[in-house]
Formats: sequence, structure tokens, C-alpha cells
Amino acid sequence: MPNPRKHPVEQPTFRSLMLTSLFLGVVLLMLNEPPSNGIVSAVALVLLAVFVVSFGLYWLAWLLREHELWREGRQGEGE
Repeated sequence: MPNPRKHPVEQPTFRSLMLTSLFLGVVLLMLNEPPSNGIVSAVALVLLAVFVVSFGLYWLAWLLREHELWREGRQGEGE
């Protein structure tokens, strides 16, 4: 039987994208401390936006997964 696909919460690629974008965004903002280059600031803000969106999706996926596990557990109690 083939291995089932992992839930997005369980995939390390999604977490690494989230943490990498946070780290690079913060590093770019720190390196550009007196805002001298608009391109570096824009890239940093885009990376931080990627982090915020991916964190929101990660949290939602985790919440939905936990809810489904709870529902499966409740179905087992009713039988």
C-alpha cells in the first residue's frame, strides 16, 4: 500500500518556508537599518508578508486537522 500524503502541518517543507522567510525578512530589515535602499526594504517586507500568510495557513491547517481528529474520536465513542 502506498504511503498516504502527509498533512501540510506534518510536512517539513512548509515549516522551513515559513521560518526561512521570517529569518531572511528580519535579517534584511536589520541590514538596511537606516532605510537607504528601497529595493531591500521591499524584499524584506515581501518576505515578512510571506511569513504572515504561511503562518496563517499553517495555523488554519493545524486547527482543521485537530478538529477532524476530534470528530473521528467522537465517532468511535458513539459506536
